[in-house]
Amino acid sequence: MDSEALQKRIEDLEIRLAHQEYTQEEQARVQLELQQANTELRQQVQWLRDRMRDLEEHGGGPEGAEPPPPHY
Repeated sequence: MDSEALQKRIEDLEIRLAHQEYTQEEQARVQLELQQANTELRQQVQWLRDRMRDLEEHGGGPEGAEPPPPHY
């Protein structure tokens, strides 16, 4: 194998490596974004669960059960 062919193979490998490194960095960035979004969604679901439990315990609203309408 001559020197030019060897040099071309090395360049091709360096290009492939650069693309792989870029892809790994991009995947890591996306994974971090997804983890952050997942954490935020879990917090929101927990808040909703707590809110539903509070509403069930206190009769449906923040002021408690509503009085019956006047026609009763």
